[in-house]
Amino acid sequence: MLDIEGNLKDSNKAREDLKDMGIHNELWLQLHPVKGSLKPHIGYVLMKDEAKLFCNYLRAVKLPDRYASNIARCVTENNKLAGMKSHDCNVLL
Repeated sequence: MLDIEGNLKDSNKAREDLKDMGIHNELWLQLHPVKGSLKPHIGYVLMKDEAKLFCNYLRAVKLPDRYASNIARCVTENNKLAGMKSHDCNVLL
């Protein structure tokens, strides 16, 4: 969701597989004469400004005692989530 490098399974090969299967044509690789192949933006990945707003919200959110750990501690300086327990992930969902 936060487009963390190395954690996505969205590769060029995955996009080519979509084209081979004939599904989700809005996500197929697009050929650009100068830049080569471009991947269109996926709807569930937040843009940088959206990710910053989301992380700022998580830093400010107050949850009831014993409902979840302090999620604000899981937000890093560069707007990534780290060190969350499985229950915290379920709370976010």
